[in-house]
Amino acid sequence: MIGFIGFGNMANAIVNGLINNNVIAANDIYIFDIDNEKCYNAKQKFGINICRDYDEVFKNAKYIILATKPNVYKDIYGIIKSNYCDDKVLISLAAGITIDEIVKNTGWNKIVRLMPNVPALINSGVIAATIVKLDNEEREFVTKMLSSIGRVFITSEENINKFSALSGSGPAFVAMFIEALVDAAIYLGMPYKEALDIVLETIIGTSELLKQKNISTSELKYMVCSPGGTTIEGIRTMEEKGFKTAVIETIINTYKKNLNIR
Repeated sequence: MIGFIGFGNMANAIVNGLINNNVIAANDIYIFDIDNEKCYNAKQKFGINICRDYDEVFKNAKYIILATKPNVYKDIYGIIKSNYCDDKVLISLAAGITIDEIVKNTGWNKIVRLMPNVPALINSGVIAATIVKLDNEEREFVTKMLSSIGRVFITSEENINKFSALSGSGPAFVAMFIEALVDAAIYLGMPYKEALDIVLETIIGTSELLKQKNISTSELKYMVCSPGGTTIEGIRTMEEKGFKTAVIETIINTYKKNLNIR
């Protein structure tokens, strides 16, 4: 049985994936959120169990997912500690909250720290996971649960913040690149919807080509560029404007911010 403390977008995505992929029945999912409307909507949408308080979630679930904002953790550490059980698993979604901090403040030892990204909302997420002191059966279940919302990467905790900068924040950076391409097309006189469709299909197709043909980004670039042609002129302009440097600095600074999220 799975319990959720807090029920925002990511909790919604996980429950949707669990139920639609038949990982667990709706009746085996328990949630509590201080926002009654979120609980009501979840009940109407999924048919899951709504709990009266935090303690009821801990009582009914083996896997408890902390789906609140990082700044809420300090307010619920005492509740988590008072509900300690050595055969239950605590799963954290919060950026910037380390496993050591959770252990220190709660006494729990079976912990999973996750970093999912927003495409999990359509079961196409990238999920980084650090798993501590779970037995094989528990690890297998957690991996199956997370696979219902995307591709899972089991990694060390020191890499979680790197994943956060790359895949957690990445969709926002990709969206900005898409927006820039669309804006340029509009400037050239193309209608918005047509420009957006072309850009989205171009990015999807490019990603699939890289994956399916197992080629490098440089190989793909030179497949498109002709000597003295239009594409290499665009590449020259991107280099002149510092495109690659801007992206690298963006990821580095995002990573640094993850180290000091609070």
